[in-house]
Amino acid sequence: MNEVSFSAKNIGKIYHNLLKDDTVALQNINLDIKNGEFISIIGPSGCGKSTLLRIIGGLDSPTSGTLTYSGEENPELGFVFQDSVLLPWKNVEENAGFPLKIKKIETKKNMDNLDNLLELAGLADFKKSLPRELSGGMKQRVSIVRALSYDAPLLLMDEPFGALDAITRDHLNIELLKIWDKTKKTVLFVTHSIEEATFLSDKVIVMTSRPGQIKEIVDIDLPRPRNEETRNSTDFSKYNQYLREMIE
Repeated sequence: MNEVSFSAKNIGKIYHNLLKDDTVALQNINLDIKNGEFISIIGPSGCGKSTLLRIIGGLDSPTSGTLTYSGEENPELGFVFQDSVLLPWKNVEENAGFPLKIKKIETKKNMDNLDNLLELAGLADFKKSLPRELSGGMKQRVSIVRALSYDAPLLLMDEPFGALDAITRDHLNIELLKIWDKTKKTVLFVTHSIEEATFLSDKVIVMTSRPGQIKEIVDIDLPRPRNEETRNSTDFSKYNQYLREMIE
């Protein structure tokens, strides 16, 4: 059995307001995620999906509760957001390897690993291209490689494909799973798309309306590797229907 990558115990988040009632964003969140799992979070708009991700990533603080990361206090985390946030004056290779430069760990081993990741993401022929020369999907692939470049064991993704068209999104879902399969990272993925969550995940966390709580954690027992045949399968449709009913 895989070891637990991180645990959330009784996490709550309240936003205090001077001119109106306080907003209870999250309440009594308890969650264990194991190393190497791909977990998606879905739920109604405003239920606290992104807030939970930000708390797990250390970008926000919980009002109550505790987080534990495999016994570490300050683990290495990788982030991918809806906006790729690439530096426009740096090329693909420079953007993807920027964390290595900042951390001053541009060793041969790390640079070779960066080359491998760029190859895996289909970006090997675009190393010298600037962001303005890339499509939206390619920019997001660069941001994924950047998040993996310094070997962070936990990858947090907040609707990374939300702004893309459906065809590009479906293609990048497959590319992401190929990268995940090769790197064996633990992934926590926030999405509004039930189909995307089903296609990608080992488990899907379904949250309630605000205050956000975990309504159910659904195991997705679909064979891997997943492809277009997966999307056309009866089981895929059944999971989507069940998750939709859970949210509605």
